[in-house]
Amino acid sequence: FFFNDTATTEIYTEQIVGSVRCVQETDQGELANLALRCFYNNKYTPETCCAIGNYYSLMGDHFKAVLYFRKALKLDRNCLAAWTLIGHEYLEMKNIAGAIEAYRNAVEIDQKDFRAWYGLGQTYELQNMNHYALYYFTRAVISRPRDARMWNAMGSCYEKLDKKSEALKCYERAENCKDKEGITLHKLGKLYNLIGFEVKAVSCFEENLKRKDEEQIVDKELGECLLYLAKYLSLIHISEPTRLLSISYAVFCLKKKK
Repeated sequence: FFFNDTATTEIYTEQIVGSVRCVQETDQGELANLALRCFYNNKYTPETCCAIGNYYSLMGDHFKAVLYFRKALKLDRNCLAAWTLIGHEYLEMKNIAGAIEAYRNAVEIDQKDFRAWYGLGQTYELQNMNHYALYYFTRAVISRPRDARMWNAMGSCYEKLDKKSEALKCYERAENCKDKEGITLHKLGKLYNLIGFEVKAVSCFEENLKRKDEEQIVDKELGECLLYLAKYLSLIHISEPTRLLSISYAVFCLKKKK
């Protein structure tokens, strides 16, 4: 079924681009259905090529993903989504030069595209070029100030540059933005502990412990939370057997892979 008028096509295009971005990290079947619907509606559009490329990306076939994103660019050289998605694929393939070129093309088209700025930050961070990474993450934050991921990325860079005060402010902003990935609380707890804010550190570790218990997550972070809380509470009121049990379980968690 092909579209007869430009307005309908434009509305459809916006919906597809939005759907691709939302579904990219979720269900393979859902993304496969989206790609199939795009193909049957109109296979000769950049959005359809991006949807199919995203499907291959989720399946781990980065070569085919790049192939379809390139097809999208043949149809529309200024397809912002295609440039950004190619950058992501090159990053997965460790093609640093290709990723940088793709992301730069994306920000030339739209300097408010936080995904491309964030991708550039990740690319330079992987090369341990943290000052460059920090610049690009800052641009991402400017474009997306309410996204906790951008603040977490900045905080991580500041930590690597041994700027604890700046890192702390970034993580606090990330937590205020309701970090959905659960990264911020643990990082905040560790930083508060380092600078001597024990009460705040305990609050963060307890909240993180509660979240992990609700989501039934057992990992290294859980072990670190338990170990810190066991040591802290042993100075207050916890019994020795309970303290030893907490430490034992913490050691078990620390042996888990992240």
